[in-house]
Amino acid sequence: MPDAEPIAEPSPRPAADPPPTAELPVVPTGRSGPPPLVLRLLGMTTYLGLAGFVVSEIVQVATSGWSGFAAASLLNALVWLAGVNSLVIGCGHLLFPDPIAESIGWPAGNPFQWEVGLAGVLIGVLGILAGSGFDRQFQLAAVLAFAIFYLGAALGHVVQIVRHGNREAGNAGFILWYDVLAPLLVIALYVAS
Repeated sequence: MPDAEPIAEPSPRPAADPPPTAELPVVPTGRSGPPPLVLRLLGMTTYLGLAGFVVSEIVQVATSGWSGFAAASLLNALVWLAGVNSLVIGCGHLLFPDPIAESIGWPAGNPFQWEVGLAGVLIGVLGILAGSGFDRQFQLAAVLAFAIFYLGAALGHVVQIVRHGNREAGNAGFILWYDVLAPLLVIALYVAS
């Protein structure tokens, strides 16, 4: 009888490797979250307040002319720039915190999103109410809340750019300019009206 070749013992697999089988479920790779189209639409919501303001200004001039333009523009700015925009962005922070955090350059799962979202919703409600005919003192309160929050956020964005080089779109893009220019415009309209 010829000498049989010894059968080699299989080397043990590392514990981290799954057993080789075709029945293992396929796990999708990459990050989970909203589809890219939803993320693209979310990114466009930052323009909603500005677009609404521009349209309302065109309608205002077309229907009423330039008479009372500053006072009407203040109401439009409170509703659209401070109100609708803040409400939409606040809801974005609450409903889609991880993609929003990543667009700002922050880690996903950061609890700051809840507080920022609620502040945005609060300012949105104040802006819409103030632009809907409330008295001058209520308008001033909404202007101050909007300006303090947005100018403070702009300062935070600038600090992140300078100290950490954070040039993510949600930190150094359109939102930075909006955080500076929108409250300054609302303040100017309040003073002029």
